[in-house]
Amino acid sequence: MNSSGSQPSTGRGVKFGAILLGPVFGLLAYWGAPAELEEAARGTLLVTVWTVTWWVTEAIPIPAASLVPAVLLPLLGVCEASVAAKYYSHHLILLLLGGFLLARAVECSGLHRRIALATLTTVGSSPRRLAFGFLITSAMLSMWISNTATTLMLMPIAISVAIRTEKSAGASGGVFTTCLLLCTAYGANVGGIGTLIGTPPNLIFTKNAEELDPPVLIDFLHWLPFGLPLVLIFVPIIGFLMTRFLLPLPAGSSREGMDSLMEERKSLGKMSSAEARVLGVFICTALLWITRGGTGLPGWSGLLAGWLGIPAESAHLYLNDSIVAVAAAITLFVIPSRRGGPALLDWDQAKEVPWGMLLLFGGGFAIGGAFQDSELSSYFGGLMARWVDLPFAGIVLSISLATTFLTEVTSNTASMHVLMPILREAAQQGGIAPIHMMLPAVLSVSCAFMLPVATAPNAIVFGTGKVSIRSMIRCGFVLNLVGVLVVLLVTLMTHALDWMPGAGG
Repeated sequence: MNSSGSQPSTGRGVKFGAILLGPVFGLLAYWGAPAELEEAARGTLLVTVWTVTWWVTEAIPIPAASLVPAVLLPLLGVCEASVAAKYYSHHLILLLLGGFLLARAVECSGLHRRIALATLTTVGSSPRRLAFGFLITSAMLSMWISNTATTLMLMPIAISVAIRTEKSAGASGGVFTTCLLLCTAYGANVGGIGTLIGTPPNLIFTKNAEELDPPVLIDFLHWLPFGLPLVLIFVPIIGFLMTRFLLPLPAGSSREGMDSLMEERKSLGKMSSAEARVLGVFICTALLWITRGGTGLPGWSGLLAGWLGIPAESAHLYLNDSIVAVAAAITLFVIPSRRGGPALLDWDQAKEVPWGMLLLFGGGFAIGGAFQDSELSSYFGGLMARWVDLPFAGIVLSISLATTFLTEVTSNTASMHVLMPILREAAQQGGIAPIHMMLPAVLSVSCAFMLPVATAPNAIVFGTGKVSIRSMIRCGFVLNLVGVLVVLLVTLMTHALDWMPGAGG
């Protein structure tokens, strides 16, 4: 989940100016739109530019800015008020909410810290191994909890290890600290691609795939064959390039860093009852997602649908991943953390989940729906349809490059909300399967490594003052380009092995 690394201005004049930018840019887009666009399309363009401008400048809180489409789309006659409101209650928003509550329970129990330290103390004690350890741990945790929470949790551990390791010979001059912090951030960025709930753009992709004709239903299990391979391929490459070429580290052992980690791990003591029970809920939820089944796949949903009198072919419409996520979240409020103790999650803890992200999703879904209904996506899709004349590899490279560098300066969630309907329409007008153009975009949007404003993990490590902007840009630019090639490889592999539903044609 991306966020700006800049701090909001405290000056009233500057804030007022930023607020005015939204309606001003929106009106300019409305008046400057091509004459062939219908009134609804012009209205959609105005709302989109207004909302995105407030997202980018953070003139008002991003969740509040996400409510603009709910007001302006009906006022401008783009859609009915009831239609605009429905976008804010999409079933994927419930899936995201369930994931947030599960992640919050993991954080509150301290389970994530135990997993992190267990992984880090296993990898070894050399500076290179420690950097790999933080990279792998960050990626692994980011598959299940937000990349922001992952980075914030690992950051004090990384700084503690860096301070002790920098004292040893061969790891001086701050290079190890920079490498360790950047590996932590980059692992969090990439790890979210691995699972459907790992990062919001994955769910935006899923929602747009559902709206294809015929619909393409991508659940937790369908996502794994292309999301997980990208993580498994890209994470080792990042570690190799970072520790050998971009920020070279010695291969020798450094007991200082390992001693720091062992002390941290020892201080945790034995696994608590709360940790064990949260882990049990977490494992059961993941297994239910993986074994649910779906179109063409057997699973428990088909069996349960039979008992409930639901046609087996419609089971996925009634028993989806959102049902599993919400049911798991409810159990967290029911299961006690210990005998006679409080529940694994209480409402005071639950209130800390990023509720504003749900509004951001709703606003994005509303804009995406308006693009489709007003045929604005058809207009922009026609402009991009020329890409389909390129070889398939050229299409993937073009989309991946454009998405990667676009998201360096904009929110990845905002980028996906705007790009998905356009890419979908471009593919349809060009006569190719829309998934071919949508997949490289969603895989690339989390691979932005150059700037602090690109992702929340980048901003967090830069905010420590221990990573220079020059180092981040130098390392990030190389990894951006490598990421484009990895996305190309995974997309070609997915296409060749027919792992993606709806990719035929």
